[in-house]
Order: sequence, then C-alpha cells, then structure tokens
Amino acid sequence: MLKVHLIVVSVIVFILNGSYLKKQSFDPQTTNQNFNSFLLTDFSLLRDTVYTMKDHFIEVNLSTHQVTLHSRSGSVKQFPISGGSSKVEDGVETREGLYVLQWKSKKQYSVQFDSTVMLNWMSFNAGIGIHALTSRGYYKYLGKKNVSHGCVRMSREDAEEIYSLVERGTPVLVHYGESAVEVGFGKSEEVYKYFSYKELRHILSERYENLYNGRHFLNNNQKLLIDEHNVTADGLIIGNAERIPSKQFIVPTNIFNDTETAKADRLDITSERILSVKSGLSFNPTLDSLYTKQG
Repeated sequence: MLKVHLIVVSVIVFILNGSYLKKQSFDPQTTNQNFNSFLLTDFSLLRDTVYTMKDHFIEVNLSTHQVTLHSRSGSVKQFPISGGSSKVEDGVETREGLYVLQWKSKKQYSVQFDSTVMLNWMSFNAGIGIHALTSRGYYKYLGKKNVSHGCVRMSREDAEEIYSLVERGTPVLVHYGESAVEVGFGKSEEVYKYFSYKELRHILSERYENLYNGRHFLNNNQKLLIDEHNVTADGLIIGNAERIPSKQFIVPTNIFNDTETAKADRLDITSERILSVKSGLSFNPTLDSLYTKQG
C-alpha cells in the first residue's frame, strides 16, 4: 500500500514539474519571443471610436449626473448636472445618443414651459440642450438627481464656462455608462472617412456588431469623422457596451513579439511608457494603446 502511495505522489510531482516547465518556456528571460499579452487581455473595456476635428467634446453621464468637457490639449473637467426625468410632470428622459451641438444662444426662451429663460443654451437634440436657469432652486439637485423636463441643467457659472469654449459641431456623447463608442480628437496628418448621416447610421450599426462578435480589429479599420454637417439633431446610436466580449480576434502576426527588435524600428510607437511594457508589444498601434490604457 505504501508503494502505491509513493507511485501516486511521484506521478503528481512529475506532472506539476512538467506544467511548470511548460509555463517557463514562455519566459522572456529564456527566449527572444514573448507570448503576446493581448491574447489574455480582457477586451470588454474596448470601445469603438469616432473622431472630431473640433477642440472639445462633451460627455454627459446621466447615471453619475456629471458632464465632462474633454479638450484637445488633454485637459478634462467635470461639472455637476441634472438630466431629464419622466417622473417630473411633462418631463421626458434625456435620450442617449451621439450628437453634435446644432446651435448656441446666450439666452433662449422655452415655448413649452411658459417662456422660461434658458441661459447659455447649447442645443444638441432638437429642443433638448444644455443650459442654465435664472433661478438657483435647482442647484440642490445638480450632481445628485435627474429632475429636469428633458434638458441637461447646469449652474449658471458652469454653463457659461462651457458655452465660451465650445462651437457648433462639438460632439455631445450622452449615455448612462454603457456606451459602446467614444470620441477621439482627429489629427490633420491622418486620413478619415466622411459619410452622410444616413450612411453613418448604417456603418455604425455594422461596426457595433463587429465589436460584439469579436471582429473589431479585423473589420473596423476606417476612422470615421463627425461634425455638424453629417450628424443631425436625431443623433447616432451608441450601442451597448454590455454586449462587448472579453475576447477579440487578432491577426496571427500579432500572437508573438520579437523582444530583440530595436525601439527605433517599432512603427508608430513613440511613448516611453509603451516602450517599457515588459510583456512586449504587438507592433499594432491600436492594440498597444489599449494595453497601456489598461496598464
């Protein structure tokens, strides 16, 4: 009986050692090729991207009751807001979507609500916009609760600040926290595709399906540009981030990395942070940017 136990223990030790050695075969210290960490990356954080040539874009998160002003310079500033609610008499929920500012006015009068004065009016969804009011009674709800009739309310000071910075065509991304798309700043030296509103609606639907089916890196290669001319007041769909899987297909050439390749030969890689990634790079700018964002 003792011999049987010794044999079993020996087999277990042999298996464990074998597994250990197999794992060590991918150690960057013993080979000049790494196993690409992107194969193990959780891509559920991945989002599709559309681009703007404007200097700012506005993000409205109706769950956290915050507006974030993103600037081309890299600065990010948040402001407390109160969105629309159907629980308010004659109120409607502020609709999710990807919009652009259609027009601005320092002072606008509400036809629906007894000519209420709306200060620093910034319209993005027809009669729905970002603005302040002349009173201060609503300030207590800012950053805490959605109580407006449909618009995005801000304090007079905050609305004035944003109004002074943004222009017609500035993107406005409205969501409850699960948008499958984000906005990026375009660069003059890069190439973008510009489509009509009707075409954009169809293309974005296809791109979201690619994202949901794990084919984002294979099929979503075009960079889409949006402005006031190809996004109407009806806005664009933003997809559902909850449907994005943790795995995405990547091309076979990105499975392994040559760790001995000189830094100067790594195309499109300029960030010192990217160059210092110990697990190696795919040499694919999109993948590398995603990895360092998660890191």
